[in-house]
Amino acid sequence: MISPISSISLRPPDQPWPARTPFRDAPGFKSLAMGLVLSLATAAWSPVRAEGGTELSAIKSYLVTQVTKLDGAAHDYEANAEAYQKIVDANGGDYDKAAMANGAEMLALIKKMQGDYLNLHMNGYETIEGIAAGVRELVKFDIYFDSGVPKNQGSTDSPVAPVVVRDAAGKTIVDRDGNLFHYVIEPCLYGAKAVFVHKLNPQASEALHGIKYLPLANVALASAKDSVREADLFLSECKAWQLKLDECIGALVWMTPTFNTYFNDLRDSLYGPNPAAYISESRVKDMRGIMGSLRLTYGAISPQLEKKDPALARQLKAEYDGIMAYIDQSDARDQKARAAHAKLTRVELEEMANHAKTMSDQLAPQIKQAAAIMGVQIPRKPYL
Repeated sequence: MISPISSISLRPPDQPWPARTPFRDAPGFKSLAMGLVLSLATAAWSPVRAEGGTELSAIKSYLVTQVTKLDGAAHDYEANAEAYQKIVDANGGDYDKAAMANGAEMLALIKKMQGDYLNLHMNGYETIEGIAAGVRELVKFDIYFDSGVPKNQGSTDSPVAPVVVRDAAGKTIVDRDGNLFHYVIEPCLYGAKAVFVHKLNPQASEALHGIKYLPLANVALASAKDSVREADLFLSECKAWQLKLDECIGALVWMTPTFNTYFNDLRDSLYGPNPAAYISESRVKDMRGIMGSLRLTYGAISPQLEKKDPALARQLKAEYDGIMAYIDQSDARDQKARAAHAKLTRVELEEMANHAKTMSDQLAPQIKQAAAIMGVQIPRKPYL
């Protein structure tokens, strides 16, 4: 549970975070938030460091375990969003009145909902994205939750997220305007879109120690109910999924080469055109879960490759270990910049992306070679 704090700071809607450090002006928040993130991250990411002797069934076991946590976070988010909505309703829908009468409760619930989002996204979905996004049976959840784009940006390689969210009154809040995490929940809870927040009057803002914006309750609750429905379905389908060796290798083939694109996402979140994305945490942190789940997947199939080509098996293990080490180095560079209230330069980001591309480019043909050695036909790219 996240402890209530005396002050919280939502960013001005539709404006980028300076140095991508949300809530840095909130007294006592930084140490509290970092402690929460680190403790949750350690618990969530440790399984992806499994050694190469893991059996194939370990992939499904890990997937179901992590999605169960994600599902629990969705239900917690719904409960907290309902409590937040009740406060607004009890004050006649007047956010200024609610802020002055129940400000501390509202801030505590916002903090809890932000914690729920971290467990949905950073400590939840991202820890298994390498698997889910690389498998045809599960890729629809990747598109819905995390990777789908708005309808005016869709293409063959960038599917449109079929997210349509309506509130309790039937009002359409979102109509295929992007995925649930980065275009709805995150900008609502972190104040990145003006249409998802209420601007407080000066008196109400003063009562909340200078906070100017509050998330709209109907948006938070509607997105919470949406996340519950999809998370329940995601968990059910993960449990029913009968994984096969070709699918596991396919996930490696299709997802490993995306490594360098995560640095492009980091660049876009720092310098535009998408400053509303990755507000809660840096894209670098996502990489650990995504690539870590791919390393887990490789670790599960490596015993079979080891029997046929021990040298290649060891080489692939070294390559995935190298990627994880590079992510740790990149995270350290990113955190150092943030600690100095700065951000990585465009030149640094370009250099990091190029190095990541070199690493993943080296892996791609080796994975295909491994598939050929094991007599596995690589499935087609898992887009709908």
